[in-house]
Amino acid sequence: MRASATGSVDLEGVAVTPDMMIGARDAYQTQPDFSTGAWRFLAVHLGALEEVAELLRSHLTRTQRGGDPHQAARLGNAIAAAETARLWVQSAAALTEQDGADPDHVIAYVDLARGVVERAALDVMELANRSVGLQAFMQPNPLERLVRDLSTYLRQPGPDHALVRGAAAALRSRNRVGEMWQ
Repeated sequence: MRASATGSVDLEGVAVTPDMMIGARDAYQTQPDFSTGAWRFLAVHLGALEEVAELLRSHLTRTQRGGDPHQAARLGNAIAAAETARLWVQSAAALTEQDGADPDHVIAYVDLARGVVERAALDVMELANRSVGLQAFMQPNPLERLVRDLSTYLRQPGPDHALVRGAAAALRSRNRVGEMWQ
């Protein structure tokens, strides 16, 4: 993200004609597509957190520190967190594309997936930083940029609101927790 630049654009005086419109007014935020489409940015987060875990694995292999039980435990936790995130993203994508799925149910699942992926990414970054140490915070170590970029990109709007919406759907459900999303 450091390599990207955000600027401003002044559209004052620009006329928009009906033939320039893509979709109806406010179509971008139409539900359920607006909320359920979040699985796509979760897939991006997932790719980055998996790469952080891979960089950790590579570091431990290269430095021959993988035999240390503390280092191995960190790697094991990072792998488990990455796999958990992958399963949630995969399920969210499949549920979103499922014909006839209840939109409120899908939104709630994707909302919960957002929290799972964020937590997994934060955990994997911390585990990698602890294992690699000071090198992880210095250029040209690839972890430095990847962790910085992922930390920035995780800042999607309203994560707490998404979690609360997902929990509210669970409270309304008549199914047991283990059967709620089937």
